[in-house]
Amino acid sequence: MATDIYSKQPDLTPSQMRTVAERRFDDAQALCATGENARANGAQYLCGIVIDILLKAQLVQRYPSVARKRPHEAMATQDRELWSLIYRSHDLEEMLERLRDVSTAVAKRGERAGCPYLAWLKGICGTWTVFARYSTRSATVDEAKQMLERVRELKELLK
Repeated sequence: MATDIYSKQPDLTPSQMRTVAERRFDDAQALCATGENARANGAQYLCGIVIDILLKAQLVQRYPSVARKRPHEAMATQDRELWSLIYRSHDLEEMLERLRDVSTAVAKRGERAGCPYLAWLKGICGTWTVFARYSTRSATVDEAKQMLERVRELKELLK
């Protein structure tokens, strides 16, 4: 049976999820490289997806028993909220709230590097939404490049 990108994927490991995040980052980079403002929204959307996937990889790594549950198993337990964060939600703020140790590590790295990594991460988590795909506002390629550079730094910290 042939598979395509729309086929239901088996459960991904955190490592596979990080690989997918790298690919979406490359896609965002390619959109920015066009220099066209018309591609800026797509680039920013993909930057948010990168953070989304990396946070989910952290959740899968920390809660493997929840991640392995089937939907009907998770919905019948206290794990349903966590399971939904991994497989259904795109609430980056809630994911980050569940990963306080990640916030702490990002803050420490920022202090050592003299960079506001945690502020960048919280800014993206607080403003990005999956609904950006419907936005009628047009970002500029400069805005997208700024987000791309922040995500470039953050993705290395979230691996």
